[in-house]
Amino acid sequence: MVSLCLAACGGGGDDPATPPTEPTTPTEPTNPGVPTGPTATITGKAVDGTTGLPVAGATVRVGTASATTAADGSFTLAGLAPAARAAVVFAATGYAENGRIADLVGDASTDVQARLLPVATTGSVAVATGGAVDSGTARVVLPANGVQRADGSLPTGNITVQLTPINSALDPQLMPGDFRTGTAGGNTLPIESFGALNVTLTDSAGAALNLRSGQTATIRIPAVSRRADPPVTIPLYYYNTATGLWQEEGNATLVGAGSSAYYEGTVSHFSTWNADQVYNTVFVRGCVRDAVGGVVANAYVGSDGIDYVGTSYAYTDASGNFSLPVRVSSQAAITAVAGGRLTNTVRNEASAADIAWTDCLTLSQAGAGITMKLTWGALPTDLDSRLMTPSGEEVYFSNDGSLVAAPFANLDVDDTSSYGPEVVTITRLMVGTYKYSVNRYSSNGTFTQSGARVELNIPGRAVELITPPATGETEGTDYWNLFEFDVSANCTITVRPVQTYSDAGLSAPTAPATQYCTP
Repeated sequence: MVSLCLAACGGGGDDPATPPTEPTTPTEPTNPGVPTGPTATITGKAVDGTTGLPVAGATVRVGTASATTAADGSFTLAGLAPAARAAVVFAATGYAENGRIADLVGDASTDVQARLLPVATTGSVAVATGGAVDSGTARVVLPANGVQRADGSLPTGNITVQLTPINSALDPQLMPGDFRTGTAGGNTLPIESFGALNVTLTDSAGAALNLRSGQTATIRIPAVSRRADPPVTIPLYYYNTATGLWQEEGNATLVGAGSSAYYEGTVSHFSTWNADQVYNTVFVRGCVRDAVGGVVANAYVGSDGIDYVGTSYAYTDASGNFSLPVRVSSQAAITAVAGGRLTNTVRNEASAADIAWTDCLTLSQAGAGITMKLTWGALPTDLDSRLMTPSGEEVYFSNDGSLVAAPFANLDVDDTSSYGPEVVTITRLMVGTYKYSVNRYSSNGTFTQSGARVELNIPGRAVELITPPATGETEGTDYWNLFEFDVSANCTITVRPVQTYSDAGLSAPTAPATQYCTP
């Protein structure tokens, strides 16, 4: 683990800090036909946020430029004007709209991955009377004669209402944007989510509808959090697809407790609405180095809150140093990526002051840098990652391994109190077969009910999202066996899905061997 030292060097005051490494003026992408200089390209993939399967036929839009995803969910969108914080919008039939943020650089390609949530509930409401549509604890109540088309004309008869709650605590990437809100002065501030809700309205011909001027609707957002004390009242924010920022408008009140709790408020238009609040920050100051100690400039460094729902990012400077904002007195899982290779993941210590790391995040060797990131919901409270290596050594909570010595695999972050993340990193690959499974360590819940998901990151490939099989789990099931992957002598990696449940843990290889591949 990285050695940490605390320095009382600011960042924990009453005013939320704005990270200096992020742009302070959001830029809406320009029509890609306008640029006369170098242009940028976006490539990526859209997948189902519940199954990890590709979403074909999704529209990907940046400004007025658009592309459509192929059968495998992939897309390419070229000819874009370079821009900081370009808003990328993903829309597909049967799914709630999502949005990602991309920094577009001329003569370069940016990878953008999106997870789309299937529409949870589709209902019908009479225009003349209005009415309610429910999806679990989520709800929208529409006023009588309260909607119109984009051109101002009024529909008649019944309208279709699609409702999709977003559990941001389960997977922050299901949320549009990057957890930033704009300020009147043109700056951006970090926000913490307590749940979100996407609502879309269409008439009988499929034309989009929204609330008429002066009309309001009541919404209920299922309350979710990675902390035990969600606020009783909270601001409401809507997602602006043009700027990629959340905009504050109104507030909501917490009703109920536990899994039935929700935030209720009124809104004057429909988009994705989020129960959020701005939080104070401190900075984690550190560095990124390659496998031989060389400086890594312009590496992307990102955080995922452990005891709060929020993310942040920064880039390393020419000396390989970074300053990354995280919520004050809180913990986050922090990792970096450069040139398609990942570093180890480190959990920062909670602090009311800025944090200075004495050891750097380290990129893996070429051909390695594989990570497995496990997250889940409130129950079971404890799921555990387990990795069996070709040498027969198993990496898990009782033997967390090492990044700099055999087995060159390590449980970077372990979590025992719901949500995760738990991250296993491999920095040097052995020839042979690796096996990965998840152990249900606590018995208060099942895999299929947990919302568990594992992100498999292999350099040079799109992130693979893996979720539990829908069938096959019994009361005695303690293990979810996800995949195995074979490594050849030249570091070629072949992944073989397993996706089974079992009562026993991983079996060691019959002929364990320790031979490392050479790319």
